[in-house]
Amino acid sequence: MRIVATAEVPPVAREAFAPLGAIEVNGRGEPANAEILIVRGTPFGAAAIESAVDLRVIARTGAGYDNVDVAAATRAGIPIVFAPDVGARPMAEGTVALILAAAKRLRELGDIVHSSAWDTRYEVMGLDLEGACVGVVGLGAIGRRVAALCRALGMVAIAHDPAVTPDSAGPVELVSLGDLMARADVITLHCALNDRTRGLFDAELLAQAKPGAVFVNAARGAVVQDEDVLADALANGRLSAVALDVHPSEPPAIGHRLYTDPRVICTPHAVGLTRRWNEQVFRCLAEGVTQVLAGRRPPNLLNPEALRVAG
Repeated sequence: MRIVATAEVPPVAREAFAPLGAIEVNGRGEPANAEILIVRGTPFGAAAIESAVDLRVIARTGAGYDNVDVAAATRAGIPIVFAPDVGARPMAEGTVALILAAAKRLRELGDIVHSSAWDTRYEVMGLDLEGACVGVVGLGAIGRRVAALCRALGMVAIAHDPAVTPDSAGPVELVSLGDLMARADVITLHCALNDRTRGLFDAELLAQAKPGAVFVNAARGAVVQDEDVLADALANGRLSAVALDVHPSEPPAIGHRLYTDPRVICTPHAVGLTRRWNEQVFRCLAEGVTQVLAGRRPPNLLNPEALRVAG
């Protein structure tokens, strides 16, 4: 079978999909007569789906699927398999690394060393995490693990997620978004990107943050309105530090004033990538694709309605 990936894949992916065929990479995000399409990062919209006449199944790496037009794929009878919970732990660990780096102002401290400005080291003060409040926006698989890891550091965890009920939130207190913004010393985003969350963090909402809060986004860049609202919040002191694994524009314009601010720490939408993640995700996808091609419904099927259309 012809298997196309929209970005480079690790050796473990080629090994996992080997029984189905060899993977070729097409970085333009075009199906190129693919029968199996592995979508990594590149948007795959309705027009591309409609032109993919040979496409039988889409494999979306990771838990997010906002870069695939699910409705268009379903109409075309193209099942989508994904990996909803596989990368939750490494993503949570990566998020906590960002929280620690931003709260302890590691970029600024590193700059002091590299610029030989040793005498200024006492001017940079980090945040004490023990007893601090972390506000988790989105209490899914990743958000729950972030809250647990932060509680292990001695932090108090609160969360906002309209889809979660108090009796299913565990030891995490559910609050309104406004209450979270007012109370949290660290705000960390783990919500899905949809019509409700797109641009949710705008100037008005950030103005409600506790003064000096640390802001972390490891969800989707477009949950934040744009780079300017974060830069302004840093400039007026509403935020003291920002850590981003995802960006309003990807790749980001590094000349923007947000990225030249030493209080901003960035990673390239990859903080959760680990060897174990790669192995588990691609084996999960390969198994799901194999089941779809055999006429079965895998547990990691995103749009089961597509099977009825295809049938």
